[in-house]
This record gives sequence, C-alpha cells and structure tokens, in this order.
Amino acid sequence: MPIDQELALERVLSEGDEWRSWRALRLGGDDPGPIPAIPGQDPRGAFTGPSGRLSPGATGQGLCLLVVLGAGDTGPAAVAGDWLQEVQTPARAWLDAPDDVPGELDTAAGAKVWATASAACGLLAVGRDPGARAMDLLRGEADVEGRFTGGAYPTFAAAGAYWQVEGPKTEMAEWGLRWVREWDEEGWGPRERTTALTFWGAAGVPPEHPSVELFLDALRDGAPPIGWSEDLELTLCVLELLSFFGS
Repeated sequence: MPIDQELALERVLSEGDEWRSWRALRLGGDDPGPIPAIPGQDPRGAFTGPSGRLSPGATGQGLCLLVVLGAGDTGPAAVAGDWLQEVQTPARAWLDAPDDVPGELDTAAGAKVWATASAACGLLAVGRDPGARAMDLLRGEADVEGRFTGGAYPTFAAAGAYWQVEGPKTEMAEWGLRWVREWDEEGWGPRERTTALTFWGAAGVPPEHPSVELFLDALRDGAPPIGWSEDLELTLCVLELLSFFGS
C-alpha cells in the first residue's frame, strides 16, 4: 500500500520540530511563511555530519535538499554555499573524516571523494562553480563500471555532479547512474534511495530516467502507509521526493 500523504503529514505536523513542520505545511499546499533555522546547520552555513563535526559532504547534501524544496535561493542555501567555497582545499577538493560518510565506506580514501562529490553537486545546483580541478579529481576516482571510490554514497553524489557539469547522457554521469541500477543491493534501503534522489533531483535528472524510476518505485512500494514511525525525517524526505518527481 502506498504511503498516505495526508496521514503522514499530520504525524509530521504533530510530532515534528519547526523545520519539519515548515516543510510539511509547504508540501501540503499551505503558506509556511519564512524559512526557519535548520537544525544541524551552523551559523556559518555548514551542516554537521554523523560525527557531529562540520562536514562538507553533509553541507552539499543539505544544499541539494534545499534545492529540491524550492529553497535554493534562501539565506540558508546562500551561507551553505559560501561555507563550502571557503573550506575548499588548495587542491580544490573537500575533506571529510571517514565517520562522516553515511552508509558503509569500503575505504578511508572514499571520504574525500564523498565530500568533494557532494559539495560539487550542491554548489552546481545553486549555480556556483566548484572548479574544473574538483571534477578532474573525481574523474580519477571512477572505475570502469562507473563506481566511485568509497561506494554507494560517493557515486550517488558524483553522478549528480557530472550530470550538471557535462550534461545528460554523458559518459561520467551515465556510468555512475548505470552502476547504481546494476548494483542496487538488498542492503540499500530508503535512506540510500532518498539520498541518491536528493542529489539527482537537485541536479535535474528527470523522473523518467531508469535509475530515478527504479528508486522511486522502491520508495513507493516499501513505504509504510503513514511513514516510518521511528524516523520523521525519512518519512518527510520520501514525501518530498515523490512530490518533486511527480510520482
């Protein structure tokens, strides 16, 4: 049974904080007013990662979510972009600690790939240039099957970045998106799929793309009727992505 948007939004509004309530009202067609402070975003614009440290990877993902929400031109998005450009290394990459990469990281080197891919995708989605050297660095981290060093999450973000830099159906973007389809693992659940779709939605990958269709179908088929009782954020993200892609 597909998720019931009305029931799920009622639960978010009754149990969620100001940020989630703002998103739920917007999704329900109401005017939620000005965007509130976002939990987990530092005053300088950075988002915190799983470790609690300020994280370029989490900030790039947060920026992509704001774009999907139609809030890519708001203050929180502007300061997130500013912070990312301030902390870019002299080599034009971004750095995260391994424990700030979501999911399972199969090599510590993947932390830099995750941070760089996510930051680049986020900046591109709001019209900022991460620089050619950042994209060249990522190019060297892709294998012949399209997988980027570090596994699923770096690949999700890198595919979105290359879709924006090189355009639809170009080699780097399509290889990454094809790898995701061919290696869609049983261990991947709604968190992996919502993360991927957030990057791809912000990047402009269309809903009819086979990788987008695959992940949207999995979210629709696997969602409880009123969402995940233990995870309001996941429930809200699924509703937002289904709405964004018109699914």
